[in-house]
Parts: sequence; C-alpha cells; structure tokens
Amino acid sequence: MKLTDLEYFNKLVDLASFSKTAAFFNVSQPTISYAVQRLEHEFQQNLIIRSRSHGRVQLTKAGQLLQMHGQKIMQDILAAHEEIDRLALPTLEFGLPQIIGNFYFPKLIKHFINSAMFQNISTHEAGSGLLLKALQKHQLDMALLSSIETISMPGWQTVEIDRRQYKIVVNRRHRLAKQKKVAFADLKDENFVALKEGFVHPIPFRRLEEKYRIFPKIIYESPDINIIKKMVAENAGIAFLAEIAVSPADKLATLEIAADKTPEFIISLVYRKDLQMEEIDHFAHELKKKLQKPAELRIAGF
Repeated sequence: MKLTDLEYFNKLVDLASFSKTAAFFNVSQPTISYAVQRLEHEFQQNLIIRSRSHGRVQLTKAGQLLQMHGQKIMQDILAAHEEIDRLALPTLEFGLPQIIGNFYFPKLIKHFINSAMFQNISTHEAGSGLLLKALQKHQLDMALLSSIETISMPGWQTVEIDRRQYKIVVNRRHRLAKQKKVAFADLKDENFVALKEGFVHPIPFRRLEEKYRIFPKIIYESPDINIIKKMVAENAGIAFLAEIAVSPADKLATLEIAADKTPEFIISLVYRKDLQMEEIDHFAHELKKKLQKPAELRIAGF
C-alpha cells in the first residue's frame, strides 16, 4: 500500500469530492480514482459508494474501517518524521543555576518549549562558578550565569540580561528586620548561612569582608538555596543573597547593604559563537525583551 494512496483516500473522505481532492493535491481527478482503486484491490473490498448524480462519495463499512485506521497511520507517520528529524538537531548542553532557574526560566519556557532549540536540550544545574568552568572546558554549549563582572571569553558570546542587588536576608523577627539598610560592619557578630563555593555569592561576600576588614562567622554552607532560606526562616542565621532569590512567599525580610560600591548580581546568557542556530539568537532576544528594558541592556561579543 502506497502512503500517497492512503493520503489521497483520507482527504477524499474529508472533502467527499473527487474534484475537490484532486484540486487540493494539484493532481488530475483520475489520479485520485486510481489511488482508491488500488486500495480497493489490496483490501478486496469496495471502499466508497459513488454517487454519479452529484459527484460525491459515501463510505462503505470497509471504507469506514480504513478511514479510522488510515488517520492513525498518517498521524504515526507524521510523529515518526518529527522524531527522526529531531535526531538531526544538535544536542545542546545548557547550564542553569538554581537561583536563576527558579526566577527566570518559568517566565520564559512557555515561549520556547515548542522551538527546535528545546527539542534536543540537556539541562545541567549547578552554581555559576562551576558552570563557567564547564563552559571553559567546552562541556556546555550555553548557560545562564550570574557574575559580579561582565563575562569575557574568546569564542563565546555574552548577552547581559539583568543586574540585581545583593541583600542581607533575615527572619522577620530578627532584631534587624525593621531596618531598610544595614552597614556591613554591623554584621560582625552575626551568624551566616551561605551557599557553597562554586556559586557566585561567596565572591562578593569576600570582597565586602576584605573592604571592611569584618569577617562574620559562617555556621553552615549548602548548595541548595531553599535550605539556606529555610534556615533563615527558622532564625538559625542570616544570609547574603541576590534579591531575586527571595520571594514574598518566603516571608523573610531583605535589607539593603549600606556601602559605596556593593557588587552587583549580573545575569548573562553565554553561548558558543560557532552555534549556527537562529533559535539561540531568538532566545537571547526574548530574554532581553521580556526581562528588562532594551535601553538598560548591554550586549558584548568576545
């Protein structure tokens, strides 16, 4: 059985007209007739009842069965084509830190879930520091990263997406909770819970320590931002986190750091320049458009 014959038959059933079916496929009307005849010969059954007076067709019982199975066959063929075509797409190794993933990705994934770029994508979650090393070793193709300076690497494209502030995060019953700002020097006797090395957070924290010669005690470290926030919620310590890491649902208080130059939490999309995929450029464009005003964005290629 030829698939084209089955395709002609399915459309003939839809349109109930030989002439309309022929016009749809831009073939002659006998081509449609011969296709039906070949199917009838294969199944040894009449499939349609022809009405000469109106030129319309009506299905026999056998025709109804072929229609039911034929539609499923064509759907399976289409699905097979899509899956096989997907094999030709490159697998993209995509790095995504937990904080950025939690805040940005749900806002964006609905816009890209059906794009070719996301059909063969493997996501790796880790701290930005670890993901940056993976990029440098060419273990990843692209990543959404946080940093305190613009990321510049030969052979990689960097698109700056957003800039946010770091905050001191405390329990709402903490003695500092009612303050809008706090000096870093006032935190010398506080116990901190912190993200482990491999995340970008320890870098600006150390810079503040060195700047003010204040070295607060870190009583617990974890790679999981949710554990850090739960410990703050239990008043087990305070935290130094990017503002996007804390949502109203966490019911925590965030304080600005009173400092001349507090390092910023910079979010960037970094991807290999040699990736010839329009979807990546589109993804970068949508990130810029949806997450910040265009005038506030900076794009740098290195």
